[in-house]
Amino acid sequence: MICIHLNQQNCEGAKCGKCAYICPSNVFKIGNNSVHIISPQYCKLCKECMEICPNAAINIKSKKSPICGY
Repeated sequence: MICIHLNQQNCEGAKCGKCAYICPSNVFKIGNNSVHIISPQYCKLCKECMEICPNAAINIKSKKSPICGY
């Protein structure tokens, strides 16, 4: 299981949106001036979204447990 946490307090939302544009798996969507995680099950753990985020608002973990713990 892949756990993706998007810290909305740190995220600039639609003003930035770099994570949504760079994600090759379309895990993120921009809507209502916010970034939303819409399909975490397709994440390939490339972590490009984490690297491009200027505010370190994204955290990705691979876990064996079905509980993410965020």
